[in-house]
Amino acid sequence: MEYDNWQRDIINDKSKYILICKGRQIGGTTVLAEKAVKRMKEKKTAILVGSITEEQAKLVILMIKDILFRKDKGIIASGKNKPTLDKVTLKNGSTIRSRPVGTMGDAFRGFTADINWFNEASKWPEIAFIAIMPTLLTTGGDIWMDSTPFGKYVGQTTKKTFFFKCWENLDERWKVYHKTSPDVIRERKITTEWTEIKRDAALKFLIDQEATLDKLEFKQEYLGEFMDDVNQWFEDELITSCMTEDRPDTIKKDGVYFLGVDVARLGLDKSSFEIFELRGDHLYQVENQTTSKTTLPQTFQRIKQLQHLYDFSKIFIDSGGIGVGVFDWLMYDDDTKGITEAIDNSKQIMSKDGRTRKLQKTLKYSHFKMLMETGKVHLLKDPTIFQSFKSVQFAYTNDGLGTRHLKIFATDNDIVEGCTNGGWGEKYKHLNLTVHSIKV
Repeated sequence: MEYDNWQRDIINDKSKYILICKGRQIGGTTVLAEKAVKRMKEKKTAILVGSITEEQAKLVILMIKDILFRKDKGIIASGKNKPTLDKVTLKNGSTIRSRPVGTMGDAFRGFTADINWFNEASKWPEIAFIAIMPTLLTTGGDIWMDSTPFGKYVGQTTKKTFFFKCWENLDERWKVYHKTSPDVIRERKITTEWTEIKRDAALKFLIDQEATLDKLEFKQEYLGEFMDDVNQWFEDELITSCMTEDRPDTIKKDGVYFLGVDVARLGLDKSSFEIFELRGDHLYQVENQTTSKTTLPQTFQRIKQLQHLYDFSKIFIDSGGIGVGVFDWLMYDDDTKGITEAIDNSKQIMSKDGRTRKLQKTLKYSHFKMLMETGKVHLLKDPTIFQSFKSVQFAYTNDGLGTRHLKIFATDNDIVEGCTNGGWGEKYKHLNLTVHSIKV
């Protein structure tokens, strides 16, 4: 694999503290994986990697394994020290361990490291940095960070995030690299792997993204810029305060359950199935499921299977874009047509009798946040749920006529979309919904 010039600079950089602020999909994680392998080969080193999710943590280890198997398979330890899903050990005693940060960073307590690698650090819960820093206390070790920026401030406060403070580099401790997606794509050397066709396709994709996304979104995601006007919608503390529930072992026969569904766009994202039980005027999340690369019929069948188990009082599903296909099947099916309501983030709610009313995305998200702030939502204790809620941001945009509009957006919103859809069931608490079983 041939690296870009900026990647080679980072691989060979001896700085103690290195920060990469970048646009999406330019090879930031890849270059630090190569740098990690280089350091591990040079001398016995313990590297501790923190990633935002378990899936991402495993991906880091896969990258390390791939580099080693391609170049230096013989230096990998075997036997009881053979590679696992979260750790690689070399024969010289070097180790790299990758773990998800979760909501508190507790997975790092008790470890000692020579290098801490904070992967996608801008999306970490702020408290996690407090938990992981002591791993360097007795070694005086190094820190590497890479991330697309994610706002300057914690929640809606004036407190600066850890990643932004390091990027500011007011004490000049950090070696900061800033790379945008367009620059990397344009400047990358043409090779047998990176052809002109691939480069032109990538540039066309960026043009399409710039035309589709809001200016703030594009600048943040692809130009790696910190946007003053962008803030986190659900604060870390609010999310963690609501994450109180373990998955129940049984399904109540007399329970009042709601299903919130977010259908993946063109099968590229994850479809989300979020199940809530209504107890009085409180919503308790009892299940969170996601699927990827599934067809519309498969999504419909998953909903049918869940309906058979939970006997939902209501099913709420996004009706915009590709979601309308699943909605149509649900409205045609005898078991689901009477309980299905379609939510369109930009337009309206539609019910089976054809009545419609406005439901802007901001209203749906504001309603769910109100439930969280009043202690009426109880979420599962699951780090993937935390990250999905944390990814939601907001900004005020100007329409050119002097009117400001609240815009809510996210990069990892499948779970939170399903939750806010399911949370709409709280509106039905006054109906005194009950479950009836009919023997046949």
